[in-house]
Amino acid sequence: MIKSAIEHMRAIQMQSLAAEVGYTPLGGEAHTIRAVVGRTVFRATDADGIWTRVETRDFIVSKEQLPSEPQVGDEIEFLGHTYEVLSPAGEPCWRWSDAFHTAYRIHAKNTGG
Repeated sequence: MIKSAIEHMRAIQMQSLAAEVGYTPLGGEAHTIRAVVGRTVFRATDADGIWTRVETRDFIVSKEQLPSEPQVGDEIEFLGHTYEVLSPAGEPCWRWSDAFHTAYRIHAKNTGG
């Protein structure tokens, strides 16, 4: 019952909150998908005890829209800017957005393009 509710809410989210973005897998061809845009802040310390803070632009994408898992180096075009999928502070470049694995939360950084 909970899984069904999450899938229903994900469909509503993708329909009402998502924007069209271009997605280009590393070495692949660009295609248009829908993504909910967000952000995540990562904090880490190095060997000297210095804190670093990395803020990523996140793109929440339903699993059905991508033929394979996101990987470092994939690119996302959003509002005329290019974002590269990355692994911030030693973390994976994506994580599941919910407990039932209905969507990826992809971490990316604006490359200035």
